[in-house]
Amino acid sequence: MKLSNVLRCAAIALAGVSFALAGCGPMAHVGALQTENLSVPLGAAKFVRAHLEMGAGELAISGGSSRLLDGAIEYNVPEWKPDMSYTITGDEGSLMLMQSTSVHSAMGGVKYNWNLHFNNAVPLDLTIEMGAGDSNLNFSGMALRTLDVKMGAGESHMDFTGNWKQNLTATLQAGVGEAHLKLPREVGVRVSVQGGLGEVDAPDFKRDGSDYVNDAYGKSPVTLDIHIAGGIGEVHLDLAASRGIV
Repeated sequence: MKLSNVLRCAAIALAGVSFALAGCGPMAHVGALQTENLSVPLGAAKFVRAHLEMGAGELAISGGSSRLLDGAIEYNVPEWKPDMSYTITGDEGSLMLMQSTSVHSAMGGVKYNWNLHFNNAVPLDLTIEMGAGDSNLNFSGMALRTLDVKMGAGESHMDFTGNWKQNLTATLQAGVGEAHLKLPREVGVRVSVQGGLGEVDAPDFKRDGSDYVNDAYGKSPVTLDIHIAGGIGEVHLDLAASRGIV
């Protein structure tokens, strides 16, 4: 089954609808709420590529872990217990965390929440694929190098403030919903927006062609380069003082 179909089925389930759509695979039933605790040691890796794949639900990410990853996943569809793997090749770690797709549909009342904490010090290339649902992604203090986010319907809040010591290239692809980005003042920021987005709210940014830039762009030694593309929705760009000076 293609990922897009999995996301469609999971999105309908989270909307609280009982269903048995053709092509959505076998149906599971909601059970007792379970918690899967995560604790992944960094090991000998000097940098990590992480891939998160979640059909639908609520996703929260922040830093602060003393290991590579700590966190908890709550779910009440037993077949949706997440699958995880972590391998190290040379200096590079590879982390995969994804929703099991053995069962693609369920009765109403589904709960699926991921609350993850990454290590702040290790350089990280992060990919997130998510269907319907809300997300709160706090990247402040993390050593992100690249970020690739694909999201369906829902509302996403992303915090990019902090004392960035390295450049960041981020790509955000969103469907129907809203994206709220909190961005630093002292670090150079360029945001390009493409696609059929409904509205871009960026009162503290200047227009540079089709892009939005802050006053520190081109002046600070570090740049956050963010590309946003998607369908109908809204993008809100807010500036906030960084916690430190670059």
